[in-house]
Amino acid sequence: MDRAAASALETARQCRHYAMCKIDCLGTGVCPSGRRNHFVSYYPQGIMDITAALLEERIPVSAGLFHVADQCTMCGICDLQCNFVTGLRPMKAVEALKRRVTELRARGAVPVEAPEDSFLLSLREITGREFSTSDPAHLTAYSTDPCPTSVETVPGYVALPEDTQQVSSIVRLCRSCGVEYVVRGNGSSVMGFVLSPGVIIDTARMRTLEFRTEDRSVTVGAGISSMELQKEAVSMGFRVNTAEPSALYCANIMCSGVFSLFSSSCGTGLDNLIDAEFVDDEGNILQLSGRNGPNPCAFQRSGALPPGICTRAVVKLHPVCEGESAIAVPFDSMEPAILYARELNAMDIGLGIGVLGTEYLCTFMAPTAGLAGTMRRIYGDDLGIGYMVVVLGNRHHLKAARALAPCAIEQGMITALTLGMTSLENSGFASILKGMGTDSPYMNLAEPGMQILVEAALDPSPEALASAVDPDLRESYAALYSRDEMTDMLWLNTFRIISSRMGREGHVVAFILYVPMDVPDLVAEIHRSFARVADENGVRGDFGFLTPLERGSMGVLEWDMYLDHTDEDEVKRAQEAMVQAAGMIEGLQGRDPRILWIRYVFNQGFARKESFLHRGSLLSHE
Repeated sequence: MDRAAASALETARQCRHYAMCKIDCLGTGVCPSGRRNHFVSYYPQGIMDITAALLEERIPVSAGLFHVADQCTMCGICDLQCNFVTGLRPMKAVEALKRRVTELRARGAVPVEAPEDSFLLSLREITGREFSTSDPAHLTAYSTDPCPTSVETVPGYVALPEDTQQVSSIVRLCRSCGVEYVVRGNGSSVMGFVLSPGVIIDTARMRTLEFRTEDRSVTVGAGISSMELQKEAVSMGFRVNTAEPSALYCANIMCSGVFSLFSSSCGTGLDNLIDAEFVDDEGNILQLSGRNGPNPCAFQRSGALPPGICTRAVVKLHPVCEGESAIAVPFDSMEPAILYARELNAMDIGLGIGVLGTEYLCTFMAPTAGLAGTMRRIYGDDLGIGYMVVVLGNRHHLKAARALAPCAIEQGMITALTLGMTSLENSGFASILKGMGTDSPYMNLAEPGMQILVEAALDPSPEALASAVDPDLRESYAALYSRDEMTDMLWLNTFRIISSRMGREGHVVAFILYVPMDVPDLVAEIHRSFARVADENGVRGDFGFLTPLERGSMGVLEWDMYLDHTDEDEVKRAQEAMVQAAGMIEGLQGRDPRILWIRYVFNQGFARKESFLHRGSLLSHE
């Protein structure tokens, strides 16, 4: 293998499967081949998997392989998108695929047509010929994810239904033929849940999006991503409580319910749902509001099977008010940050609240891994910022939040610090703040007039920030960061395009727990316990975020571990850490039953949050 092919293979194998290349996350467009052909194999994510398999000689020369290569226009949209999130350059893999296919054709290679058996013919009768396949290239793009506990599983077929009736027909066909199936959204769950040796039902073509602003509701099809939904909602003066931008909204609800910083005011689980449509495992079509629909209140502590495939959901719209913005409140330790966030939520202050760890915050804000490391050293080690409480709200919320905060960093300062990030280390910035005579240097960032001094020291600009990336991408980055929203905390939390950067330095294994926020030292102990497990196994990891719920009585916490999913040693260490973390969580749940690992909410995302946040208060059915 020559040097170019080896470099392409390394890039292709590093794909995180976060599906950000399947949405217009930067306002620069989205892969035309993927949009036209729908299968993930035509998107950069699928091309990465196909290229890796081809270069490693794991797939045959097939008609699908040639078609994927031919359909790619080499537009380069994916290079900026993927670099923005992960630092990768997927065009290396695209170019390698094109070269190899050209070589194969020059040698007279004849593509093998996948056999059209009776089951595939039946699928095609349901979806149309072009939307069901058993071609090895397409199947490869649905066979893996980076989770350290998942196992490569090549499906037999992939089908892309257009509507609920087609989903029902596919389920009935699978049931009658004894073929297993799994439903797939954008595949960004990366925990092995969307792998199957049978049929993958990809919902990408189910693109209903119907707004009823007079009722403050929107009907969302199973193929609509959170980013697409949020863009349309905001354009009409509303927002939706959404999670990761590339996650398909219905799949996200089904999996675990939607939670974000906005969950502090909008709730989670059934709170944001008006109605939903399902196809059960017998192919019956049910409605959440119907008499024969599933009962979302019947939460099962031991876990549950999904009520079916969610094909449409009717979701609440929340009005956007004029003058909404955000502040960031820094703390040196976790407990006071938790108390502050809890107090805000208890007093119903803010549209969104989140306690963020420095690791999380710096990774999100920095466009490169190197700059993220610089930020961690400056903000964490030099200035003493251990945690940051981000508060989103209208002017009344923020006025009250400032009054309760030890200090508050305003949006203008955040913009200056972001665009001046490349000068943090060499400008004497930290020394200036430390020399201003306060016990906590970071508090000086909130002083009146400080923004002018910071701007003088850092000389912030889009061009300065863009100087940190590859030379051929600097013009594009400068154009991106010349847009106000790219440094706006409210906008960034509304659309969450930078949160996927948490996987830039390796695949993320996220541990998510519901925790009692009225015992801050217990939450801090949970953090220390995760840190100990990660450290003992030589795994990178850190606290992510904590969002208060239920007027501060409970919260949803994320703790993340990171690994190179292509490194066998790191995978083994991560597997051991996951096992130990599971035991640790179970032990904590035994001490305080209010602690709940989200694995027990899996498949019950439509449940009332009261059913799992207040389990001890439910009436006995004995």
